[in-house]
Amino acid sequence: MNRTYISGGMIYDGTGGDPFFGDIVINGGKIEEVLPHRTDRFTGTEGPLIHAEGLAVTPGFVDVHRHCDFAALTDPAFGHLERKQGITTVLAGNCGMSPAPSDDSSRAAMYRFLEPCLGKPPADGSFPDFASYLNALHAKKLPLHMGAMVGTGAVRIAVKGFGQSSFSQKELDTACGLLGEAFEQGAQAVSAGIMYVPECFNTREEWYAFCQEAAKHDKLLTIHIRGEGDGLIPSVQEVIDFARKTGVRINISHFKSVGLANWKKDIYDAVSLIEKSGLDITADVYPYDGGSTILGSLIPPVLSVEYGERLSSALGTPEGVKALKKALKEKWEGWDDMLSAVGSGRILISSLEGEENQWMIGRTLEEVVKDGGFDSEAEAIAALMYAEEGKVGIIVLSMCPEDVDYVISLPFTSVISDALYGGGSHPHPRLYGAFPKIIEEYVCRRKLLTLQEAVHKMSGKPAQRFQLEKRGLLREGYYADLLLFKPEEVKTRASYVNPCVEAEGIKMIFTEGRLQRE
Repeated sequence: MNRTYISGGMIYDGTGGDPFFGDIVINGGKIEEVLPHRTDRFTGTEGPLIHAEGLAVTPGFVDVHRHCDFAALTDPAFGHLERKQGITTVLAGNCGMSPAPSDDSSRAAMYRFLEPCLGKPPADGSFPDFASYLNALHAKKLPLHMGAMVGTGAVRIAVKGFGQSSFSQKELDTACGLLGEAFEQGAQAVSAGIMYVPECFNTREEWYAFCQEAAKHDKLLTIHIRGEGDGLIPSVQEVIDFARKTGVRINISHFKSVGLANWKKDIYDAVSLIEKSGLDITADVYPYDGGSTILGSLIPPVLSVEYGERLSSALGTPEGVKALKKALKEKWEGWDDMLSAVGSGRILISSLEGEENQWMIGRTLEEVVKDGGFDSEAEAIAALMYAEEGKVGIIVLSMCPEDVDYVISLPFTSVISDALYGGGSHPHPRLYGAFPKIIEEYVCRRKLLTLQEAVHKMSGKPAQRFQLEKRGLLREGYYADLLLFKPEEVKTRASYVNPCVEAEGIKMIFTEGRLQRE
């Protein structure tokens, strides 16, 4: 079998340990040897020889939180922008939003709900079970490694649609059975989106049942918690309770504190709760002060209870607009009111389809209200939800930069992108640049992390946490997913103003031993 030789690079092996000058032998798709550097080691060998003097050699980056579930199946260029920023492994199915399992009676409604985050489903996509989705991925022969999680939101919708009523015992048994089946069919972990409908309607006992099913299969539960603003502390207490009562291993997705009133305050108390619990709880984080979600997240869940799947159409009526205005004036326990927490001037419209509304993309909700002739934020939200059938993406500039720095520096956090693939010309820049931003800003410019710490948070740590076998480390017998680069040349070019710009500086990228050409 042909071997490839890498000589004299500074090896950051993904463990977080000190780097060393070394040599690597790749044999087929695996790493055959990792050795201290010796100048004459590869003299007389046959096969490609890469002189890596002056370069960092690291594992390929592992992004365990990308919403690329449909893009991997529908976009012929999928993998290009990911590899440009050094990503060689991705996990989809986050925030409870997975394409499978699904049921004929609710599939179309679920895929419409997912579209602002996941993009359009494939024309022939109807994934009744998890195996059918994984089979579709494998048939694509993707240019990077991709795994997927099963979402508890998808499970709930498959069993009982978008209704808010509690599970009957029979329904709960069916839901747990679907989770167990997905694990047996290859789901890497399980994700939950407690903030979103219909999962926000699950009772505590129903969550215990889901957690017990995950623990039985030794699967990690990664959670978009119920509240990240005023509700952060009780939301963290909630997941601590899940872990304590059921023994499930938990990861908190995109851990943060949002809302101007909560800056430099609640995140420290939340971390203290986690550390004092002594439980197996970790978190991940992206290096931006703005998050990306759907416009519907600004609408109190009480309206979803009232209108169900008719919510978008109901908001096109005077009665629906009146109900939204009334609901937004009230405070709802357990729900974060992002509109009040950050203001309409910090909410950007990032994606929608209607030609008549394209002028709104990249504009703040405040600007849309003013320039669109609406009398209030509620009227603008209602009009957009109706015109776009709910399929509107937004960026919320809700976080304190110092809080983000603090979370990134924590020993129990990994780095993610939380990239959405909902389309539109103005996505969140993390789609293009989250991982290079860590190297450029946190390592090279601000020196908040060493390169070995950063590489660990972007490779070995998430791979180990999500049980990605033989990924994330430069170690004999592991898959040969490698990067070669000069740290000072790695740049993220994407910004909130100009988000669709590819990263620069990754000189070479190997996926399972194959040198990729961009």
